Amino acid sequence: MDTSTFAMEDPRGFLSGLPDGAILDEIQHVPELSSYIQTLVDEDQRNGLFILTGSQQFEVATTINQSLAGRTALLKLLPFSLNELGHHQEDVSLNRLLLTGFYPRIWREGLSPARALADYIETYVERDIRQLVAVKDLTLFQRFTTLCAGRVGQLLNFNSLAADCGISHQTARNWLTLPQ
Repeated sequence: MDTSTFAMEDPRGFLSGLPDGAILDEIQHVPELSSYIQTLVDEDQRNGLFILTGSQQFEVATTINQSLAGRTALLKLLPFSLNELGHHQEDVSLNRLLLTGFYPRIWREGLSPARALADYIETYVERDIRQLVAVKDLTLFQRFTTLCAGRVGQLLNFNSLAADCGISHQTARNWLTLPQ
């Protein structure tokens, strides 16, 4: 039986096989586990017994906050800082730093930043965010994200953004103010 199917169909059985805890990745796909984890954490009282991760931050936060409130420590992994780049940033121009960004995988694997960031936009913004706000027209949403990127560092004007994109003021507001 597939691990995620086992976790969904028999959460108690699945967790009983992890007496020393575990790192559970993509927890948002099996949200029912969190209430069972709550019971184990309350009984065991060891910090760090379970580490829950997931690629869909909003759904992971919702899953954790509903049943594990007060029992968690939330860590947000940010891109590198300039100091963390260390030797990688020596002799790199400011333009190159800005183009490359500060994502560890791009630097570690020497990836093309254009390709890596395009993949990131496609998987995170276009898939994950789009599901959360029930976007029906991907072309409009892509135009919206592009227009948002072009307005970085400016005062936000929902009316102007919405008009330029061809959506309503309320849609622009909804797309920009996802629950966190």
